[in-house]
Amino acid sequence: MIACTGIWAPAPDSRAATQAATPATGHARPAAPPAHTVSGPAPRTAPRAAPAAETISVTGGITTPTGVRNTTPGGGMMPVQTAPKSRSEVTRDFIAKKPSNTTVQAMLASMPGVSYARSDPYGQISRGIMVRGLNYTQVGYLVEGVPLTDGVYLSPDAIGGSPDMENVSSVALTQGSPDISSPAYYSVGAEIRTTLRDPARTAGGLLESSYGTWNMKKEFARIDTGEIGHTGVRAFMSYSWSYNQFWQTPGSLMRHHVDAKAIKEWGHGNSAGLTFLWGHYTSAGINANGSATPTKAAFEKLGTSSLYYNTNYAPGVGSYWQLARLRNDVLSIIAPVHLNLGGGFKLSATPYFINWDKWTNYGEAISQKNSYYGTHLVGPLSLPDVGPNGKQTVEVVDPQHQHTLSLMTDLAWTRGHNTLRVGYWYSYLDMTERANYAATSKQGLPANAWGRFGVTTADGQVMSGWDIVFRQQTNAIFIEDTFTAFNDRLKLNAGFKEVMMQRWVSNLIPGAATYKNGANYAEPLPQVSASFDITPNDQIYVNGTTSFKAPDRSEAYIDIYDAASPIPIQGHPQDMKPEYAIGEELGYRHSGLVHVSAALFNYNMVNHDVLSTAFVGGSLVTAPIILGGQTIRGAQLEVGLRPWHHFSPYVSGSYVHATTDNDFKVGNDVLPTAGKIAVNTPAFTGAIGLAYDDGTYFGNFNLNYIGRRYSTFMNDESIPGYLTSDVTLGYRLPNVHVAHATLYRPQIQLNLMNIGNNLYYAQTAGLTSNAHTMTGLRGTTIAGKSPTYQIGGGFAIAGAVTVGF
Repeated sequence: MIACTGIWAPAPDSRAATQAATPATGHARPAAPPAHTVSGPAPRTAPRAAPAAETISVTGGITTPTGVRNTTPGGGMMPVQTAPKSRSEVTRDFIAKKPSNTTVQAMLASMPGVSYARSDPYGQISRGIMVRGLNYTQVGYLVEGVPLTDGVYLSPDAIGGSPDMENVSSVALTQGSPDISSPAYYSVGAEIRTTLRDPARTAGGLLESSYGTWNMKKEFARIDTGEIGHTGVRAFMSYSWSYNQFWQTPGSLMRHHVDAKAIKEWGHGNSAGLTFLWGHYTSAGINANGSATPTKAAFEKLGTSSLYYNTNYAPGVGSYWQLARLRNDVLSIIAPVHLNLGGGFKLSATPYFINWDKWTNYGEAISQKNSYYGTHLVGPLSLPDVGPNGKQTVEVVDPQHQHTLSLMTDLAWTRGHNTLRVGYWYSYLDMTERANYAATSKQGLPANAWGRFGVTTADGQVMSGWDIVFRQQTNAIFIEDTFTAFNDRLKLNAGFKEVMMQRWVSNLIPGAATYKNGANYAEPLPQVSASFDITPNDQIYVNGTTSFKAPDRSEAYIDIYDAASPIPIQGHPQDMKPEYAIGEELGYRHSGLVHVSAALFNYNMVNHDVLSTAFVGGSLVTAPIILGGQTIRGAQLEVGLRPWHHFSPYVSGSYVHATTDNDFKVGNDVLPTAGKIAVNTPAFTGAIGLAYDDGTYFGNFNLNYIGRRYSTFMNDESIPGYLTSDVTLGYRLPNVHVAHATLYRPQIQLNLMNIGNNLYYAQTAGLTSNAHTMTGLRGTTIAGKSPTYQIGGGFAIAGAVTVGF
């Protein structure tokens, strides 16, 4: 599951050179440095010169081409950063040692400020990443600079359209606010940037085969064209297929994926590219929230059986496991152009298109005689397999078809010590989402695949709980100026961004109280920053930023109905406003034999919302809950060592104190939540990593700790902290010569995930205001309700054989 050349990370002062080319495959395959050698610190103001070409003899008399030495601290977990904000990153050296069927989000688990709820061993399904107390809908997710996120529900595409990890050169996390030019308008907090490898300059390829527990298998193949003639064009394309069963349910996941990228370069600093990402996956046995989410009482009584939906079908019962299904088809086309116009002017333009077709299905039981289509009673229905309770088991099929067309432009002018940059971003999104009910057969399976033909009323109308048309148009302009002084040691930056958004939402359900709705938003987003290089290896920085997130989810504008009642199971909030955050950071960095990065941070947020998932009236509902203001303060630390005797340790930790600023309204009463700790936010998180790589043998160990978290707004129920640990072991063989071809450093790797087989509460899924009955501030008795939880755990082993040619 590792490219045998991708193990070696670039020199940290040359982030763009993520892989060094070799005549055969375009990947770095360096021999191991001497055991006593430690590379020196990389200067911030000038890139290190490339090493002279040489030939190195390795064990067994095998000769390998020269490559870039592995100098990244922490085994690829701590390259040098110079941006005046908190930023962590993993390079190819770290990525390549992880299971190839894992996700970008799982790569971030050890970074400071991150709490990652890995609800399956391979980290495929869980969307439970939080950064400094903010959930995944508030964290930007960019691939090649483009937001690969559901533009309505703000769910990152962790599986389908995200690139294969074999093609990823780096993953960077900015823990604070996004860059001023970022198209992730919803990123009120952190931002994740995933960068693909560039096509190799010489022809070659990579083959990989992985197998593991839970019947996991993955096959991957990549071809590099090298430079095509003398055109300056080079490209790669890869295809992968993977499959695995789930540790906690009888379901499974299957995925097909294609990555392709082409680059044309000419002149000095001119390039044009085309990136194509396509993914398709299907799964059964889970819903959009993973497996079933039990309460504490249910989990402690029933154990892992509480995670199962019913494994045996019964007519009239909706919780049959094969009705909980997901399907995702994502196509992304990205075409960046960079032009050096001369005179200090540089122009960038990136058009992109994303097509997203997603089905989120679950089981329900509807009445034969008393069912509703919106507010209209439509029974009796003609149903094929009514149970003894007078209800028919159906699969609620929720297809979402979303298209996004966008253009990002950026013009920079450098003159002397000053760089002025202006930019414009335009995006248009449209989505249709019409749920229906697919009746099941006597075996419990839907009569029509993916609900193409739903249950109809007597007059032929297809029943539905929601029928949404959502359109969104976004315009954003920005301007920023950067001034440098004292031989570029001092950098001052100031910028301003204005985001203007229009939304139109329609609900076509008969009798819907709100047929048409929408909103207009215009948010000013200024930011300032400064950094100073005290020495070539020491930097301090400070910044002040603003960010916002428009209300996510179509449910913010319309009501959601269910067949069981003419009354909406979820009414849209009347006071949904954009989240807005003002943040400050003060940080210090040191690079050398030991790398150190430390930061203090503070955020003040208004109109903060959190997500909660529950079944309401038989329907799966995930809705934002408005909490008002929130204050987030804390500190983070990273320490990494450059390879020393082939060892590279890494340590990170963070402390986050996040509190709710307002009381919470429940019905006609109010709960005293002001000053309470924010839900799903651990005060302490930490990680320890140790990597070893001598060029032939390699391995690493990672230990992660997530602290105690509250699951109610009143802090009267919490979940304990937990530890997880992973181990990687690997061996690279000498080159193998087959006929006239050479197989470069065939590699064997073994990954062990959650080696303690810990079973733990990964995070809260269904939040509640209070777990125990209490009296509100106005004297009303407010009944307690138990939160529900995602459960994490499961031990897995995966092995892989990889070869380059």
